[in-house]
Amino acid sequence: MTDLRREIHLLITIAKLDAQLSACRNESGQLPEKVEKIDRNLTAIDKAVSEAAAHLEAIKKERRLLEQKLQDSTEKVKKLKVQLMEIKTNKEYQAMLHEIGHSEETIDQNEERLLMLMDELDQQGLETGGFTKQKDEEKKQLSAEKGDLETRISYLGEEVKRLEGEKPKILAELDPQIKKRYDRILAKLHDFGVTHVVDDVCQGCHSRIPPQAALEVKKNDQIIACQACGRILVHYPT
Repeated sequence: MTDLRREIHLLITIAKLDAQLSACRNESGQLPEKVEKIDRNLTAIDKAVSEAAAHLEAIKKERRLLEQKLQDSTEKVKKLKVQLMEIKTNKEYQAMLHEIGHSEETIDQNEERLLMLMDELDQQGLETGGFTKQKDEEKKQLSAEKGDLETRISYLGEEVKRLEGEKPKILAELDPQIKKRYDRILAKLHDFGVTHVVDDVCQGCHSRIPPQAALEVKKNDQIIACQACGRILVHYPT
């Protein structure tokens, strides 16, 4: 004669094992996406650092050109002012003043642009390395998170193997008819064939169990199935 209390005890063990397996598999299935997201963020940081470096070089190049133009324009204005003193006709004098004015206007524009470039460098922290340092810190943090996730993925993989190795041993102890029923439910639902009840709710499909049925499940002395999903219901003893 089948000892139903013993069978229920085995089913409780299987239910807990299946719940652990399900949790491990679900978490393990979600983590690779998180790793991929970190990889995308790391790639984005590398790209930002590379673009910042290129931008810095472009600004430095433009600054050098502006500084050279300022020097050339300043020298030109000095020479023009010397030449101005030697001009005899009013027409030539006015033309020279116009040229000097144009050169000085160009100097002002270049100086203003040069100041803007310097402000841009200061604000972004490019020249001082502040931007790169910030991004290095972000990379360090993301890499650490990625390492933790990969460690977790590895652990979950080993845990799944361990649990999968334990399950056949427990199933082998079940009464053949109960095991056949369990296997049939598992083949249909593809996740687990036995689950527990919490507050009169099946933890497999989250359907409410009739009060009387819930009371019977708590006794753990007979095989009772969820009317909604068909899973075998058990009660975890406190």
